[in-house]
Amino acid sequence: MKNQFLKEVDSLALSNAQLNVRRSFTNFFQKRAKFPRFKSKKTSVKSYTTNCVNNSIRIEENKYLVLPKLKRIKLKYHREIPKNYRIKSVTLTNSNGNYYVSVLTEFEKEIQKCQVMIK
Repeated sequence: MKNQFLKEVDSLALSNAQLNVRRSFTNFFQKRAKFPRFKSKKTSVKSYTTNCVNNSIRIEENKYLVLPKLKRIKLKYHREIPKNYRIKSVTLTNSNGNYYVSVLTEFEKEIQKCQVMIK
């Protein structure tokens, strides 16, 4: 079957790649950037970005990252993510044989009312 390799990654990673291509061509046609250069085998940084939908990306037992299609990945933390933060997306990057994970999080901060007296 054609394009069988596309089933190896989750659908959100494919849609992120499509959005990146669309954004780069839009910027080119609106004269905000040069013509897009695509990844090459020689000088590309291998990366993979996926979004969190229905808790598809989570941290278990404070030492494993669970990703769709990749299952559990053992983590070595740079900084722990607080419990009240929500994971939005994850980018997995392979650089010089080492893998790095960047996690984009979101948290809801309560805005406290303050009273200001004007004289």
